[in-house]
Amino acid sequence: MASNDIKNYLNSLSQEEYASIATIFIIGRSGWERNYYDTNEYYSFIEENEACGIKVNQKMLDDKFLTNELKLKQINLTYEYELSNATKIDGVYNYDWLGMKTNLIIEIEKGLNMLREVNYNG
Repeated sequence: MASNDIKNYLNSLSQEEYASIATIFIIGRSGWERNYYDTNEYYSFIEENEACGIKVNQKMLDDKFLTNELKLKQINLTYEYELSNATKIDGVYNYDWLGMKTNLIIEIEKGLNMLREVNYNG
């Protein structure tokens, strides 16, 4: 569980700031949603490339199916959800995401890199 200093810091943030840091953490921890798996286009892409002797990797799939627009949509949906839940009870946010057994700094760094990837200026 997060230290009291982190909790105090989070509780000092505005709703928008809190939603932003929660979004960065959640995106970093979860990674991109890849809803293109198990679609006809996905299988066709793999088959076409493999027929030409090209081994398909994750980057190739993401470049083909996971556009910046879709990444931004994921970021914005997560932010809107976190913002709508960013209410304080007795001066404390409900930061369930902090209780996840993970390294907070590493996941936030991952999330920041993902936002940089799409040049997010939210």
